[in-house]
Amino acid sequence: MSAREKASGLVRARGGWWAAALLATALLMATLLGGGRAGLAIAASDGSAWLWSRSAGEVDRVNPDNGRVEQRRQVTDARGHRVQVTQNDRYLLIHDLDTGRVSSINLNGLGFSGRLDVGTRGDPHLAMGSDAAALIERTSGAVRAVDPTTLRPVGPVLKLPGPLVGGEFDDAGLLWVAAPGQGTVVALKVTQQGATVAKTAGVAEPGHDLALTALDRGALVVDRGGRDLVVATSDGTRRFTAPVPLDGAMVPDRTHGPLAAVTVPAAGAVVTVGDVRKDGPVRSFPLSDPVQEPAVPFAGKVYLPVRTTGQVRVFEPGGRQTGVLNMPAGRGDLEVQVREGNLFVNAPGSTDALVVGDDGAARTIGKYPGGRGHGGSGPSNPGGGENSPPQIPVPPIDPIFPNPFDPGTPSRSPEAPTPSEPGKPTLTAPAQPSWPSLPRGPRTPRSPHAPNPSTPARTTPSTGTGPSPGGRPTTGPTTSGPKPTSPRPSTPKPSSPKPTTPRPTTPKPTTHKPTPTKPKPKPTQTRQPYTPQQVCNASGGGSYTIQRSVSFSGGRVYLLYSAATKNNCAVTMKTTNIGKGTSAWVRLQSQTGGKTGSDSGTFKYYAGPVFVHAPGICVRFSGGASGASASAGWANCG
Repeated sequence: MSAREKASGLVRARGGWWAAALLATALLMATLLGGGRAGLAIAASDGSAWLWSRSAGEVDRVNPDNGRVEQRRQVTDARGHRVQVTQNDRYLLIHDLDTGRVSSINLNGLGFSGRLDVGTRGDPHLAMGSDAAALIERTSGAVRAVDPTTLRPVGPVLKLPGPLVGGEFDDAGLLWVAAPGQGTVVALKVTQQGATVAKTAGVAEPGHDLALTALDRGALVVDRGGRDLVVATSDGTRRFTAPVPLDGAMVPDRTHGPLAAVTVPAAGAVVTVGDVRKDGPVRSFPLSDPVQEPAVPFAGKVYLPVRTTGQVRVFEPGGRQTGVLNMPAGRGDLEVQVREGNLFVNAPGSTDALVVGDDGAARTIGKYPGGRGHGGSGPSNPGGGENSPPQIPVPPIDPIFPNPFDPGTPSRSPEAPTPSEPGKPTLTAPAQPSWPSLPRGPRTPRSPHAPNPSTPARTTPSTGTGPSPGGRPTTGPTTSGPKPTSPRPSTPKPSSPKPTTPRPTTPKPTTHKPTPTKPKPKPTQTRQPYTPQQVCNASGGGSYTIQRSVSFSGGRVYLLYSAATKNNCAVTMKTTNIGKGTSAWVRLQSQTGGKTGSDSGTFKYYAGPVFVHAPGICVRFSGGASGASASAGWANCG
């Protein structure tokens, strides 16, 4: 080896040593400081997930390899609230469903970088892909892009025919929603310039109830009015037929991998599509428990959360049960999500969580210091404890932006930007022209409604309120002067009775008015698939019989008793908004002994069950849903 080669080799060796030393130093500093840019950039993409702890009011980043919480972030004024966490490798969006406040955390600095007030009406939903984020107001059909760092609204509002269902990104960066009123599925492209329609396709008859889950490529649309399963991609659509009716079917917001699952409580079955990229196969297997959450496919298996038992049952696509994940503290409160190659099972109201790898092995997560909990209320000091990771100081945040879909809110927020500034939330002209280009925009069932409002609208431009061709009121009256002279010679003609003859014909258009109601089908109300006995027996392990019940607008509260266990059971069964997550609660109390059972939250079918062991003691119960409630006094004292 020559002297020059030896020198160059020495330089390369020294350069590699220095590079390794610098990298090790950077990683060490990131670890000691609780997270820096280098450390967090690596940690953000290592398959970890942020889980919500309702009793502590904080989000916790869980390392799936060791099942430990490595970082915590307290959310101001959110303890005890329902919170939805949306995340990617760079940002964390925390949506308080009880207050409508949204906070953004930049994972490179782990500090709040923006806040947004979306309110609690209109079913607002946040979606975030790898490079873009959007706010969807599902009820009205309004979609707007937002900056995930600052949560500033960007671009114009895209107005789709609401209500909408779904709203998640696929791996190609397309945001998928469905419009049941038109029977279409829509793919949206979201950029810094706003949201635009990339593709639309018909998937069902207009007015059919639909459900949608975003896939790795495209979306799976479930026609709840029949048995059709439609896979929509940028290349077209493919249709499958389910073996059972799909009334009230549920799907997760996002499906990862080729296996898809559709949970149908009304049919008592789970429908699986073996490979959504190909031609199935499509199979089904029976449900053994009352469920309120959809089954989640992961790594070739189907994970079915059962709130009443605090379990997650694991099935093969054909229906053979291969395991059970037990989380007693998660009874009545379970969340299942897939995040970067791992399945996370979280009980937001307790100290418990699980992480499952692609090999099916489950690891217990102790979200609070001291290891795994048992369903307690959590620490009094959120994030506190001797072994707890330190909380990161909060940098200054941007002003809170009001609801970008409400033009009236900027005046109530002194920190909100002025409407004249670009990219701010004041909206005056929604971008409606983008939707009429879709093939299913104007449907014949809806057209009969148009003539009634359009006829007065056409008369108003003639008075000078319309466009520039007829907008000058001075020329209008002057030209109308000679016009009355022209009808005068026409009066002696026998044409005068002619206008009277069309008048009797005017009832003809009136006959068309009731016709639009016929081709405008309303989504059928999903029937309640469960009985109070099923709910109590599935969790209580006894033959419960109904003792009393009281009704309210939207539901009924039941008291049941088991002679075998001597336990009382109470459950609130919804009678409206069945299959849709709404607020519901139930409470059961013994007259002596201070025993109380209660359950509240967002439920699709029922709240509860709750149990009280009170032999020979009187009990009372109460419950409600969506603001209405009912109660019953002390009785059943035997």
